[in-house]
Amino acid sequence: MSTQPPPDSPTIDDLLAKGRTRNRYAGYDVAAAEARLRGRQAARHRPPRQRTADTALAHTVWTAPEDDRTPDADRAWWDLNAVCLLVLFGPDADRHLADFIASQYADKTGALVFACLLHLAGDSSGARFWWRFAAGVGHQVAEYCLFLEHAHSGEYHDADYWRTQLARNNFEPTFMCGERATAPLLSPALINQVHPYINRPHHPEIGTVPLPQPPLVQELRHLTSLL
Repeated sequence: MSTQPPPDSPTIDDLLAKGRTRNRYAGYDVAAAEARLRGRQAARHRPPRQRTADTALAHTVWTAPEDDRTPDADRAWWDLNAVCLLVLFGPDADRHLADFIASQYADKTGALVFACLLHLAGDSSGARFWWRFAAGVGHQVAEYCLFLEHAHSGEYHDADYWRTQLARNNFEPTFMCGERATAPLLSPALINQVHPYINRPHHPEIGTVPLPQPPLVQELRHLTSLL
């Protein structure tokens, strides 16, 4: 029996060619897109006082959780930074952090303060861990931080979950966080000084969990006294 295909039958290359996805974005400028991404990333790590009015920091209105649309990554990032800065520069942030340490990490507001400090210091996984703890015991600002953090990370299902929780409780960002435009500015070089005062023990079941050392309270007071 012959194993040769009929002369007019399609080859495997013909079949594969038909299965390929058509390029719907033939006119898309990849180089320009990469340049935009590099510019956004540079703006995020630029010392705050060098940022210009055309950055997302110019937004003066919070992202409202009752809006059906998830904010884009940049908008969520800047709003989250603003929340964290307002939390850290709140009048009782150092006391809440001290209570968090004294209570063996059981104080929900202290957990929020520590999570915001971790976020600004570049520890996103540690911040998410302590935001979840605070949100789990009913802290609405922590829920708002999770909503923004998931939106920034492109995790829209999780962002929608926290947005639903916030909307159900009539969360109002300005009332709970303060005026968006009053968020202070802080140099990344200063916030990085907190790392020596944070332990990162490894838990066999949940992985690395950042924990504040008592000197971190004084370091927070020092940071917030600089402005």
